[in-house]
Amino acid sequence: MAQVLIAIVGLGAAVTTYCLMRFPHMRRERFRHYGAFSIAVSVLGALAVLLFCLALLILQNAWRVG
Repeated sequence: MAQVLIAIVGLGAAVTTYCLMRFPHMRRERFRHYGAFSIAVSVLGALAVLLFCLALLILQNAWRVG
């Protein structure tokens, strides 16, 4: 059950990261002046968040087995 929750939260965090990096109008007022990141950088940021959550899934599974 915890693995499913980590996967859902990780996917949501990755999508949110992509949207916040790519579309500055969705950010807080004080961060809007930075402008949009490129598509490649936005995808890499979202991928980094997704890989971090995948690492958490692997570590949580290893902790339970070991």
